Amino acid sequence: MQGQEFNELNERRVSNEAEVIGELRKDKIGKPILVVEIAVLFLVVLIGLPIVSSMLDNENSMLSKLLNKNTGGTPIPVTTQASEYANGGTLQVLKSTTKMKFQNIIMSDFSLSNSNLTCKISSYNGEINLDEMDAYLEIYSSSNTLLGALKLTGSYDFQEKEVVLQNINLHFNNEYSYSGKIVLMKEDDYPAIELSTDESGIGSFKCTKDNQTIEYIFKNQYLIQLKDREKIVAASLGTDEYMNAKRSLETKAANLGNNFATVEEVSDGLLYQASIDLETPGYKIPDTVSDSNYYALDTQAKKIQYALLGKGYDCR
Repeated sequence: MQGQEFNELNERRVSNEAEVIGELRKDKIGKPILVVEIAVLFLVVLIGLPIVSSMLDNENSMLSKLLNKNTGGTPIPVTTQASEYANGGTLQVLKSTTKMKFQNIIMSDFSLSNSNLTCKISSYNGEINLDEMDAYLEIYSSSNTLLGALKLTGSYDFQEKEVVLQNINLHFNNEYSYSGKIVLMKEDDYPAIELSTDESGIGSFKCTKDNQTIEYIFKNQYLIQLKDREKIVAASLGTDEYMNAKRSLETKAANLGNNFATVEEVSDGLLYQASIDLETPGYKIPDTVSDSNYYALDTQAKKIQYALLGKGYDCR
């Protein structure tokens, strides 16, 4: 019996010693792992903190925009990021790969030939009517000399439309590069013009494009009257186009009033004529007449001539 108790006691000692040894080994292995984990965490913080700080300082970063959106800042556009566009308010080389944005106007895919510039125009957000804005694309030479401007016209949404802009005073050479920027002109931005007048200060100029001629009459360089003559040649249009043009001119004449405009059929088509005395008491061009070439009383001559030249008219 004593021998059996002695053997059991030895077995318990061996068992206890094994457990103590196992715990010592666990401590020795665990400490290096903890050191590694702390080192990795330190490196993540050390590297990540400057990146996060930089993103917060950059108002165009996604993180900054998300935080601004949650705190009442400028919302993020759902569709396209502004960083995809060059700044249309500064000079950009006009080529097929250029895509630039100024405020709500997007212009891209430029091609220049003779007096024409072909490009695509769309709106960054919602709809825009450029006929209601004094928006121009200024054209510069490779030496940054202003050569002229093209008037931006028409209504646009997010769908791109290809347009042809023209200024007969511009002559593009394929061997040279040209730059451009979008501007919104103010009254003082328009260059002064020389206008021949009589002794009472009355002067005028005519602007012609295709089959239309508009005469603007001024007193001391402020608009007082305009005359419009447009010929629609039936043979140059299809039946539907001709009927649409006829309805459009008749509607415009009716809105202006019979005393100011008429439409008549002639041997080869239609003749539209208007003579509008803007000084007629109580009269102004109705809002229903959506013709951006019809300016209000007292509009300055320099503004009208600059716009008509920018639309491809020849003004003399």
